[in-house]
Formats: sequence, structure tokens, C-alpha cells
Amino acid sequence: MSAPAAPPAPSRRHWGRWLLLLVLGLALVVGVGLTFFLDPWLRRTLERQVTERSRGRYQLRVARLHTSLWRDNAELSGIRLRTVATSPDSARLPPVRFALAQLRVSGIGLLALVRRREVPIDSIALDSLSLHLAAWPRGGSKRPLHEQLPVPGIRVGALAMRHARVAYGPEQQPAVQLGEATVVAQDIWLSAAGAADSARTGYAAAVAAQLRGAALRVPGHELKLVRAAFSSRRQRLQLDSVLVHPHQAISNTRTPAVRLSLALPRLVLAGLDAAGLSRNRFRADTLRLQAPHLALTLPAQSPPTLVQMLQPYLRECRLNRLEVSEGQVRVAGLELAPAIADVQLSATKIQVLPRRALATDVLYARAWQVSTGRATGTLDAPYYHVSWQQLRANSQTKLLQVAGALVVPTRSVEALARGKGHQAAYVTVRLPEIRFSGLDFAAAANRQQLRATLLRVRTPRVSTRSDGRFPINPSYSVATPEGLGRLPFGLAIERLRVEGATINMSYRSPRDPQPGIMSIDRLGVELRNLSNDPRRMSAATPLTGEATGWVQNRCRARLALRANLLDAQGRHTLTGEFGPTPLTILNAMLVPTRGLALRSGQVQRIRFQLQLDRTAARGTLWGEYSDLKLQLLNQQEKPGLLHRLGTSVVNGIFLRDHNPRRPGQPVQPGRVLSAREPRFSVFSLWRQGLVSGMLNSAGVPTGLAKKLSEAK
Repeated sequence: MSAPAAPPAPSRRHWGRWLLLLVLGLALVVGVGLTFFLDPWLRRTLERQVTERSRGRYQLRVARLHTSLWRDNAELSGIRLRTVATSPDSARLPPVRFALAQLRVSGIGLLALVRRREVPIDSIALDSLSLHLAAWPRGGSKRPLHEQLPVPGIRVGALAMRHARVAYGPEQQPAVQLGEATVVAQDIWLSAAGAADSARTGYAAAVAAQLRGAALRVPGHELKLVRAAFSSRRQRLQLDSVLVHPHQAISNTRTPAVRLSLALPRLVLAGLDAAGLSRNRFRADTLRLQAPHLALTLPAQSPPTLVQMLQPYLRECRLNRLEVSEGQVRVAGLELAPAIADVQLSATKIQVLPRRALATDVLYARAWQVSTGRATGTLDAPYYHVSWQQLRANSQTKLLQVAGALVVPTRSVEALARGKGHQAAYVTVRLPEIRFSGLDFAAAANRQQLRATLLRVRTPRVSTRSDGRFPINPSYSVATPEGLGRLPFGLAIERLRVEGATINMSYRSPRDPQPGIMSIDRLGVELRNLSNDPRRMSAATPLTGEATGWVQNRCRARLALRANLLDAQGRHTLTGEFGPTPLTILNAMLVPTRGLALRSGQVQRIRFQLQLDRTAARGTLWGEYSDLKLQLLNQQEKPGLLHRLGTSVVNGIFLRDHNPRRPGQPVQPGRVLSAREPRFSVFSLWRQGLVSGMLNSAGVPTGLAKKLSEAK
């Protein structure tokens, strides 16, 4: 029988208990040490490191730092960073004032940090941040942020920054001020893999931000923003109440840089590829501008193109759709100085960079639609005011329609002539409707060419008044066929049609304060091949056209025109005829301006053929009329004794009272010959040719008829 086992030795039990107590004691000492000594040590170390690394430039103060190694958390409060002195690195380290009420870091992967691996962090929260940066740091590292970390990477589950305020620039007048901002980011991956992830915005999987109150100062302007909101998940950016004010008022005086004033209640950018912005790529679905009010003064020199402005910052710029509603625009620095209300605009497929535009693109877009309300401007400033009530344009349907257009002088007839220093046409134009069909918007926008299938003008009313007491305009007229050929822009309109026009003309001669008047009513005009394009315009394919109307609303007239607009000599032909009418309808113009009256006369028909150029009008006129009698008048428009005698001589010797003299005889043609005055328009030459032909047809010798037709 074996002996019983011996009990454990008391000494072993004794050392086991002491070892356990020792471990517990050490743990207690370490715990107490970490609790009471680690946090102060970390706080002092942080403050010292900032001072040493900035060489005394910055001072950091942390009011409280608390860590919990068991929970992997850290909390700092009362953080202050300020500039306290100059240092050798002062040029690189600008003055800074930084304050942060609270910083919380949760779920720190301490083991990964110790092992120098990618460090996970559950969340980081910053509350009540205030930063003022006097200037941008110089000479910083150009390497990406993840390459400057002491570990391969950091991955933060969530980052939240609330109640942040930022200012940049001089203390008294900062260039940038951000009121109160809130930023929330999800899954921030600071690593090479995170930087390469094209779905991330920067390093974050999602970013959302809100901002209340912002101000930005740039050369010549100040920008203010009431509110902004951004979400990368929703792909949406919204700006509310954007205001831009220039330091100099908007005026017609140009300066080297553009000046603009903008009030924009709301901007919404939807479908924004936020991740692409960090890679210099802008892509978005829709940009909406609500009720923008824009006024600008153009710069003295043409600014760079949009492509040139964006190229240093973007590799790609695409916008699927642009929408503007209830806009107002005023442009100064142009003679026209347009001001346009109620602008509604939409554009599709906008692509600025890379610039692989189609020939049909209009201002970087595949298609535009524009409508406006009332618009105003000036012509030949400051003498004429121009306006329209409505405009509609669609680049896809190639239609442009203007309704209620009006051109009116801003001064009286005398004041207009006095201001110009010579006779000037005092013109009022009312155009109820102007309509372009087949308009090539791309040619107009990209190549400064006006090309259309049809230009239709409905029921225009034109009134002209002039004062012959002033000198003649010393400049050559541009209202000529060769003038159209020399227009500074391309012109190619297949058909121009004027319907139901009315033209009223008034002329105040030096001899009589009562003006002479003439009207053309129910005027219809159609021109074909109105072009200065050498591929369209030649002697073989000239401009052709017809016009019909009623002189003084009693005599029907018809004209036909052929002209080569590229002929430097201005050669063109005019044919036509006048229907039956009493000649007394001309007295309203003849009596006040020429001092003679038609006592009687009845036209059966007048036909004419004119050849005109830069020197003269030539041709033939056949006038069939009867019972022609003239009356010479004195200054009071009455027939005095000498005027009665002269009238008898003229009627008895010079004038042919019937043409033909007897029934069955041929009509005696009149020779058309009148020299052209280059200071007058081509319409004056047409009138001169008809007057010389009519006078010669009535028996006035050719030389005298020529001289009378050229009388000013």
C-alpha cells in the first residue's frame, strides 16, 4: 500500500500570492501613472513640439487634455495657437490665430500606430473652431498629404466640424471671411489607395457642408454669400443670396478690368461629380440660376476667352444643362448699352474643355433657347433710343423673333442736327414683328456672320424728318449697294420680305417753315440673295428684288432691282412703273420745298429703266399724262405778278401738257441723267433719276432737268 501524496509546499503558495499581488500592484501603479501623469505629459509635449518646430514662431496652449487608453479616446479643449515672435522661418510661416473649443478623437487604433501600420480611427469631432490666417504659407511640401504621414495611412470613420469660422488676409480687411460653417465627412482614407479611388471626394467617401455668411474680396470687387450647402452624396451645391459689388460704379467708362454687379437669389448645381473636382475635372448635370440681376462694364481690352481662363485650373469642363429664369442684364461700355429684363435661358450639352466642338455648337453649347421681356439701348448715342418688348430665339429650330421693336430720337429735329453739326435724318421706326427663319446661330456666334433663310418684317412704320437749314453731312453715305458689300460682318440672307410697311417723309426747306410731306403706304418688299459672300454674290448671281406700294396712298407703284453688292462701282439697275394718279398729289412736297405747284395733270402710266453707279443715274422714262399745268409761287406760296408771267412762259413754251400730244401718237421718252452726290444715300439717287426723267419727258431740256434734279 502506497503512502499518501504530500500536500503542496507552503512556500510555493506563498510566492504565487506575492506574484499576483505584484502584477496587480504594477498595473495599479501604471494605471495611476497614466491617469495622473500621461495627460499632463502629452499636453506639455504638444505645446513644446509646436514651439520647437516653428522655432519660436507659434505658441500652443491646451487648457485640458484627457485620454482614455481603455476606450481608445482622447479629448482636448481650450486649444489656442497664436503667433508670438519672428523666426528664421517667418516668411514661410505666416501670422496665425487659431482657437478650438473642443476636439474629440474616438476609437484610435493604438496597436496599429505602435506597429507603424495604417491607423484606424472611429471618429473625429471639432467644435467651435476659429482661424485667422494672415497669408498663405510659402514653400510648403508639394507632395500629397498621405505621403507626408509617419504611417502608411489613416482611416477615419467620420469627421465632423461644427461652428467653424475662418478668415484669410489682413487683420483689418481680410480677403476671405467664412461666417459659420459645418462640415461632415464619411470614411476618410488618407493613403495611396484612398487618393487613387476615383469615387472619393478628396480622400472622403462622402462630404456634406453648410455655410452661413461669407465675404470675399478680390481686385475691384467684393462678394457676399448668405448661405451655402453642399452634399457629395446628393451631388448638389446650393448658394443662396449671392451679391457681388464693384469698388467703382457701373458706367460707360471702361477700365482695364471688367466691373460687374450681381444679385443672385439662388444658384443650384445638381448632378455634380464632386470627386472629379480634386482631379481638375468638372462634370455636372444641371446648373440653375434664379432671378440673377447682372450689370457690368466691359473692359478696355477684350478679356481672355472662357477656354483660356479655365485651362490653368481644369482639364475638363462639361455641363449637361444650363437654366436661367427671370434674369436681368445691363451691359455698359458699349454704344448700344443694352438693358434686358425677364431673361429666360436654357442651354444643353455645354462643353468648354476639351474643346472638340461641332460646327453647329453655339457658345460652347449644342443648343440654346432664349426669351426676354422688354429691352432698351442706344443707337448712335446719344441721339437714338432703341427698345423691344419681347425676343424669342431657338438655335435648334433656327428661329429668332423680335416683337414691338422701336427706334426713336432722343432730341428734336433741330437739336439733333445741331448736335451733329449737319443735316441728319430724324428717324422713328416701329417694327411690330421681325422674324428670322433658318438663322445660323453658330455662324453668328463663332464667325460673326449673319446667315438666314428668311428675314420677315411685318407692318413696319418708318417716319423721317430732316431740316435743310443745316449744312450737308460731309461724310459719304453708307446706305449704298457697295456699302452693303463692305459690311464688317458676313451677310447671307436668302430672302428678305417686308409686308404692309408705311413710310412717312417730312422735309423742312430753308425757304419755308412749313415742311413738305410724302408718304408711301401698303409697301411690300421682297429681296433675294442679300449677301456679301463672294461665293453667293456676283454679276451672274446678283441681288434681285421687287417692291410694290402706294405713293400718297393714291398712286400704285412697282419697282424691280438688280445689284451686284460686291461691285466696287456700285452698279445696279432699277425698273418700274407708276399707275394712274392726279399729279396734284405731289404738291404736299413740292409747294413748301420747291416753290411751285401742279395746278393740274393726270398720269395714266409712267415707266422707267435706270442704270446707276457711283457717278450718276442714267436711263429712260416714259410718262403718259394729260393736262399738265405748273404754277410758280413766291416766298409766301402765292402766285405774284412775276410768278404768273413766269408760269405762263413755262406752261406755254417749255412744258408738254400732253404726252403723247395726240391719241395714237407714241409717248415721248424722257432722258434720265443726274449726277450722284456721294454724301447722299442711293435712295436720293433713285429720286434724282426719276425727277430728271419726268422733267425731260414733260419738255424741260436735258441740262436744265439734270440741274433741277440735283438741287439740294
